[in-house]
Amino acid sequence: MIRTILFLLAFGWATIGQAQDEFLNILDEEITREFEHLSKLRTPVYFMSYHVSDMNSIVLSSSFGNLMNTNSDHSRLLNIDIKLGNYDSSTDGKSNQYGMRQAIPLPITNSEESIKQTLWMATDIMYKMSSASYNPNADASDKTQSGIQKLNPETYYDEELPSDIKSIDTKEWIRKLNELSIAFKGNKDYIQGDVILRYVYGKKYFISSEGTKIIQNEVRAEIQIAAAIRSADGEVIPLHQNYFARIPSELPDQELIQSDIERMTKTLTALQTAEKAEPFAGPAIFSGGASGVFFHEIFGHRIEADRLSSEFDSQTFKDKLGERVLPKFLQVRADPTAKTYNGKHMTGTYKYDDQGVKSKEVTLVENGILKDLLRSRTPLSEGKESNGHARAYYGNSPVSRQSNLIIESSNSKSEESLRKMLIKECKKQDKAFGYYIKQVSGGYTMTDRFRPNAFSIAPTEVYKIYVDGRPDEIVRGVDLIGTPLTMFSEIRATGEDIETFFGYCGAESGYIPVTATSPSLFVRKIETQKKLESNVEQPILEEPNNFNK
Repeated sequence: MIRTILFLLAFGWATIGQAQDEFLNILDEEITREFEHLSKLRTPVYFMSYHVSDMNSIVLSSSFGNLMNTNSDHSRLLNIDIKLGNYDSSTDGKSNQYGMRQAIPLPITNSEESIKQTLWMATDIMYKMSSASYNPNADASDKTQSGIQKLNPETYYDEELPSDIKSIDTKEWIRKLNELSIAFKGNKDYIQGDVILRYVYGKKYFISSEGTKIIQNEVRAEIQIAAAIRSADGEVIPLHQNYFARIPSELPDQELIQSDIERMTKTLTALQTAEKAEPFAGPAIFSGGASGVFFHEIFGHRIEADRLSSEFDSQTFKDKLGERVLPKFLQVRADPTAKTYNGKHMTGTYKYDDQGVKSKEVTLVENGILKDLLRSRTPLSEGKESNGHARAYYGNSPVSRQSNLIIESSNSKSEESLRKMLIKECKKQDKAFGYYIKQVSGGYTMTDRFRPNAFSIAPTEVYKIYVDGRPDEIVRGVDLIGTPLTMFSEIRATGEDIETFFGYCGAESGYIPVTATSPSLFVRKIETQKKLESNVEQPILEEPNNFNK
């Protein structure tokens, strides 16, 4: 199951950056020493790499107007990748394709002796784990098992982060968060009213036996709003809103967030007494944000090439290159080089992926025709090189993953036109209403062969659009379900508006930040089911001290 829950010239800085970074020099010395020995063993290592995330994080959280948590952390987490055999015949076993699923802590000070000791011990363990599943006679002609393509070495060093973005005004941010979260105080039925600031900054190191040496910065700021209200029948009804930016000072101003919170509270109040939705099959309009999740889940995960090499995967698009897979008016790109799109910050941006490959914009679909897949250095077919989409969370071995998914259309229509199309289709299908799916919290998809090749998306704000002209009516308890190929065939048009969904995508290599930018979408037929309910009983005791007054 896959789940989603948001330049300098390389060689110009090589000499300066390497001379200034003591930690990189320690990594370089140790990987050189170890590879020289391991490559000469009876079961030889032909490739190894160290990938280290040296990150600082700051988290502040407020609930109902009160500070609940302050936390700051600095860590160095190591991932080791080892390949046995050789580039032409790598047979280190599919069971070890995703490597050691545990981040290895390194000292955060540049203690050469301690760092090298940890690297040595961790590499020794990783080699023993890999060699235990090594079988030199296991179909050595199959070059797509778990080996990697050989690349020329790359050298890249980011500028040092300015000192002024390595800290925040904690007191001022606590004040802002408290003023924002207090908006949820005043209604005894609220069971959650949280506003959280997360700020991550630091460096990512990649160094390999091929000679690649990369240091790149990672900086990411986020405000997350999570609120939930209890309905009259005890059901928990949640809403979420996230804001992403590179640094905290670039996040939306307090007035805009307060305005969004005010809208959230009104929506939660409406949902508290809203009708529960019944299972439905019929026309629907997706907002741009909801469409982004739609494409991320049911399309994006099926063009991640590493998964397609597994005989257990459904391989929906493995042999579809050059064929039409979406309506001819749709274009789809993945662009990890894009810092912004339509004025929005993109969180799936990076200069080099987690296998040391420079990021590239990839045209996936053109005029509805599948042109390419998202590739890592693990070859899916001859002649196809990585396009810089190997990604991983700390401690996981990288595999091909999404970055910034961008959906564009040559069949854009106004909001009014989409509504007319929906009403016309409702009449044709003899439906009293269609759905407008405005917000979703995420979703998941299944791509293996052991279960139905289906998806589920979790809408949090859904409206009925009535054929007879009644005002739109909010409903609760909707789960969008379906199968990908059927759903793709039902897409009829897109809107003129464009929205970006920010989130964290979880798959084989852990949770990574992604975006999906899309116009709104008109779909001829969707299917929904009742959502699994989460209930909370009414309190037995009265609230203390007039908390909500």
